Amino acid sequence: MSTTSRVSWSLTALTSVALVAGCATTPSAPADAASADEDRTVLVERAKPALVLFEEEGESSYQEDMAVARETVEVPFQPSAVITFDIATLDTLHAIGAGDAVIGIPDVVLPDYLAAYSDLPKVGTLFEPDFEAVAELEPDLIVTAARSTGQFDELSEISTTIDLTAAYAGAFSPAAGIERAEQLGEIFGAEDEVADQVAGIDELASTITNEAAGSALVLSVSGGEYGAFGEGSRFGYFFDELGFTPAVAAAELPGAEGSPHGDTVTNEFILSADPDWIIAFDRGAATGESSTAEATLDNELVAQTTAAKEGNIVLLPASELYIVINGLTAIQNVLASVHDQLAA
Repeated sequence: MSTTSRVSWSLTALTSVALVAGCATTPSAPADAASADEDRTVLVERAKPALVLFEEEGESSYQEDMAVARETVEVPFQPSAVITFDIATLDTLHAIGAGDAVIGIPDVVLPDYLAAYSDLPKVGTLFEPDFEAVAELEPDLIVTAARSTGQFDELSEISTTIDLTAAYAGAFSPAAGIERAEQLGEIFGAEDEVADQVAGIDELASTITNEAAGSALVLSVSGGEYGAFGEGSRFGYFFDELGFTPAVAAAELPGAEGSPHGDTVTNEFILSADPDWIIAFDRGAATGESSTAEATLDNELVAQTTAAKEGNIVLLPASELYIVINGLTAIQNVLASVHDQLAA
């Protein structure tokens, strides 16, 4: 991998770490209101990462230096030409009615509710921007996060850039996503819209927490194989916040290397764990491959588990959990899947 690719996908953190604080607006005092909005800016805290060149086995990339505090970035109020490499930002802007400001996105498979943005100009991938394509669109704001964090410095040479990583290691963290959404709400003057969305999320989470009971296994499924996640992990939210009890403690999961795709387990392992609930998502489907989760789980060993016998298998929306991650609608869709199965 070349230095210019600057791939950033931090996998060193074992738990989700919220990066966000808030924003502060700094209006000027022009003669009329229209001019005031043109000159108004917003301070976005913890939006500029410090990058360091990382080399391993002959490959190099830029990654965030976790020992250096993030800096504040001043951005225009209500930007009208946004390029976002962060699909959670696209999700949130769509949810709060600011999606029209987006003029370019990476080439990625979008969930159905974001399909209207599929025809926007493509500006590279989630990992590698097409810098020429970005420059040609003349954005007034560029957003990076997680997979694209390592591209921050070079993109900043084109236009104002902010990094809105919500949680490290691709962790599902509604609290972190909400804090980033609140920043976007202030940037676009849509604080009320964000508050309305958050109220819906809080209601769903509260209902689930009050109703969740029993043990659970959280699984990613891809190519007929399983990856299991425990408490405190990338997808530990279902245990740590919603209240499900781990069917197998994280320390007892096989493959303690802590893969971002979970610890490899088998159908025999799932039967031995005998969870009351199986909470799964199809990682392959999230990346555009054929969906296999339902078929993979439909076997005689899993069928003997309490979860299968009682109809307690939750198939989470894969794109929302694996690609979009922590956008307002994505959070709601993930929680709604759990809520609906609890109510079934």
